Amino acid sequence: MTGCAGHSGLSSDLRAVVLLALDRFEPVLERVGSEPASGPSSCASCPLCAVLAALRGERPELAVRLAEHATGLVTALRAALEEDAVPTPSPAPARPVQRIHVERVGAQR
Repeated sequence: MTGCAGHSGLSSDLRAVVLLALDRFEPVLERVGSEPASGPSSCASCPLCAVLAALRGERPELAVRLAEHATGLVTALRAALEEDAVPTPSPAPARPVQRIHVERVGAQR
């Protein structure tokens, strides 16, 4: 990727910061996702109840499921940020459009 001389190396620094943040975030997600849901299930889908239950130390099912999905997103983001990642092939160039002129001879309507 080309850029101006004043910002050379910014992408590698940003990549390193994101990977460091992912390293610190993954253990939390794994801990929340691996623990079974617990606590009273008075409300199974309300985000407010899930936050309140998490603050009380319970593991609501919503928090467990969110941690599972976030783990998948972290894995995908980590794969995208790998330095050894295989570059995606560029799309094939579009073929030129051939225009064909059609004349209707003796066509009745």
